[in-house]
Amino acid sequence: MKGSIPEDKIEEVRRRTDIVSLIGEYVALKKAGRNYLGLCPFHREKTPSFTVSPDKQMFYCFGCSEGGNGVSFLMKLNHLTFPEAVRQLAGKVGVVIPDRPLGREERERSTLGEQIRRVNGLAADYFARALQSPAGEGGRAYLRNRGIEAEAITTFRIGFAPDGWQNLLDFLDRKGIPPKLVEQAGLAIPRAGDGERGHYDRFRGRLMIPIEDVDGHVIAFGGRVMGADEPKYMNSPESPVYTKGNNLYGLSRTREAIRQAGFSLMVEGYFDLIALWGAGIQNVVATLGTALTRAQVDLLRRYAPRVAVVFDPDEAGRKALARSLELFLAGNVHAKAVILPDGHDPDDFVRTQGREKMEALVARAEPMVDYYIDKILGGRGTLEEDRDKLREAVAFLSRIGDAVERNLFIKKVAETLNVDQEVLKVEVGRLLSHGAP
Repeated sequence: MKGSIPEDKIEEVRRRTDIVSLIGEYVALKKAGRNYLGLCPFHREKTPSFTVSPDKQMFYCFGCSEGGNGVSFLMKLNHLTFPEAVRQLAGKVGVVIPDRPLGREERERSTLGEQIRRVNGLAADYFARALQSPAGEGGRAYLRNRGIEAEAITTFRIGFAPDGWQNLLDFLDRKGIPPKLVEQAGLAIPRAGDGERGHYDRFRGRLMIPIEDVDGHVIAFGGRVMGADEPKYMNSPESPVYTKGNNLYGLSRTREAIRQAGFSLMVEGYFDLIALWGAGIQNVVATLGTALTRAQVDLLRRYAPRVAVVFDPDEAGRKALARSLELFLAGNVHAKAVILPDGHDPDDFVRTQGREKMEALVARAEPMVDYYIDKILGGRGTLEEDRDKLREAVAFLSRIGDAVERNLFIKKVAETLNVDQEVLKVEVGRLLSHGAP
């Protein structure tokens, strides 16, 4: 037995796995003779070198030399142990591996990541039941007022953390989960007062939004207050299974719609995504309220090479667009900018204006690089403002890694700012030689 999974179960999982279907959930594959070809998910590349063989039930990348079978693919992709990968794959192919309460010996054998995912799953179930209980009436009323219907509540497993200092801790204690493990999952906080011992629930009196990895395992939570208290959101701390900048909210539920549409619509917040999904726009992801990261761009590119990003038309939105553009260019993702009217976010826009108007905005989206150059860098101002724009343009151009793309953009920026192309090229080269900021 490997990691307490019987050998016959491991063999059954391998036998039932179709590696093309498995990897096709994460990588856009195209038929190439007897094999399939796609962009490698393990290193950054522009020309596909990642091959999948249905005959051998193996994968191999000629660019980075990673290779193996379905189990090793999941281990590498999702940073899983062998037992974790087998259990995950078993769930996909319909092999039942008994999931018993963890005894002492099993807790010692299993990894911390496995335990935390299990605790988070139990917590999500608890919060979902609490939302439907009398204690959850305030949460249900809040969701009704936002137009969030039962299907979205069920799909995204929205729940409620009741008031009280250890409701969740008591529930998990009855399941045999020690408080220290609940703390490691980010769901409990140790008491710090003089003479105090024990833990208390991190989330109290909040709507609870589970954050899942791409395979649907709950790895963290976002908790929202329902009144005017600040801050509105309390999020799980990072843990062995959760790094904020490595995940995208909703992707486990929307990746198939993204693949079918050929592009993703990226928003910032949980309820932006839920509102769009409820309106029928389901190829959507959210950035978990943080600045976009290269890891998120790489994750998104597995499912579609194009993205339309919703930005606010203010100074913060302008800066976010500039930061995002560099990441999309570096990640070889074709990005467009969707600019909302003043005073709107995606949630209230789709609720007040409807799906068709939202889709029309997306259809009119400009390539992000054109929007940045024409609308943000373009336009005449004072001499000082023009100098600032030129400095920003030089810094932006110096951070474009691909030399061909950089030269194309130098030409366009020179035309837009009405500066000599060769002078601009010299300034960019000077910054490159000293290291781009």
